[in-house]
Amino acid sequence: MRISVNKIALVIGGVLAAFSGMSQAKEFTVGGYPSYPPIDMRDPVSGKAMGFDIDFARELEKEMGVKVNFSETAFAQLIPSLQTGRLDFFLSAMSDTKERQQHIAFVDYLQSGTQLMALTADPHKGHSLIDYCGKRVAASRSTNIIAQLNAWSDAHCASAGKPKMSVLGAENNIDARMQLKQKRVDAMAQDSLTIPYIQQSEQGVFTTVDQPINFSYMGIGVAKEDVALQKKLQQALQAMIDDGRYAALIKKWNLPAVSAVPKAMINSDPAS
Repeated sequence: MRISVNKIALVIGGVLAAFSGMSQAKEFTVGGYPSYPPIDMRDPVSGKAMGFDIDFARELEKEMGVKVNFSETAFAQLIPSLQTGRLDFFLSAMSDTKERQQHIAFVDYLQSGTQLMALTADPHKGHSLIDYCGKRVAASRSTNIIAQLNAWSDAHCASAGKPKMSVLGAENNIDARMQLKQKRVDAMAQDSLTIPYIQQSEQGVFTTVDQPINFSYMGIGVAKEDVALQKKLQQALQAMIDDGRYAALIKKWNLPAVSAVPKAMINSDPAS
């Protein structure tokens, strides 16, 4: 059977159009979940989503010339929703890890470490991580913080002749802080970039312990096959870094200066 050159060209053109469809779209459906202040949260009066990610997405709108429609999506469902095409990309400051890179791509837009908080009023609170060997520490089970703390504990507690940390899974950071307030645990752990906001919101309640560990990048989640969209997001972020809009958002939402990425990268690769 013969197929004309023109027909082949039409077929190839159709395939290419299908693959580039997302990156050429004028509207994007963007996932996030408002349970991670000040990155993602609800306005206590209106109930609408607000935070760093919301403002950041609006700047992406302006830079890319597209409309962003937010879709509230549970953290655990962000990657599956991206893979099934329900989302075009998502925010929510998800840690960019090698394991996750097997399934999706990341355009890195924040960085953070893991830090412990204790109750300021606790007379037995520790001042260093090693003081929490053998103690109960709560952390969100939907993040990689539990694995980080267990790895740190394995490496440092035994060598100091102390028992391991007892790391307990919580539904999210809010639940972990509640467990701490109820004195069910001795400390809780969360991403260091959100801690100044928490301490400002609940003044005098929480005290940080030691310095953050395991600094890593957090990324915008994008489908692995949509390289064009990855590049567009990277270019938009870099433009915001270059003209100062990105730094202004970091300052507005009281994020630590070290949470800002120095340049826009894909999958934590400085050469990208």
